[in-house]
Amino acid sequence: MKLMVNALRFVLIAALPLLASCSKSSYNNQNPPATSDFKANLAQGTWMITSYTQKTEDKTSQFAGATFTFSTSGTLTASQNGSVTTGSWAFTPSSVGYYGGPPSNASMTISLGNQSPFGRLSRTWNVDSTSAPTLSLVNPEPNDDEHVKFSRQ
Repeated sequence: MKLMVNALRFVLIAALPLLASCSKSSYNNQNPPATSDFKANLAQGTWMITSYTQKTEDKTSQFAGATFTFSTSGTLTASQNGSVTTGSWAFTPSSVGYYGGPPSNASMTISLGNQSPFGRLSRTWNVDSTSAPTLSLVNPEPNDDEHVKFSRQ
């Protein structure tokens, strides 16, 4: 009987670290933007692209003179050299990963058609950082290595 109690005690002590390490997520959320805050920030004023890089190439000049207006309803208007393109945008906040899985990134989907140069922006981007005057996006496809930075005018 004493041998069985000692064996049970050993099993419980050995299992405690395993049970304590189980959780729904190991992600420590660093204050991602709320959807309403993100939309309100973008809807203030007009924006321009201050940096657009693909791999080692700086392609910012393709967006020279372009301005972007985001509405809280998801409409996006891009103007360049008197030409106006209307499209849409949507924000998806990051979500917590469950059972040890990684969290998803906050993302922004831009749809401005296929015409150059705005077709380069039409995709789902990971939100790299956001503040009142800037928005940095990264293409989630590592082989594309694209980065775009919007700044408020």
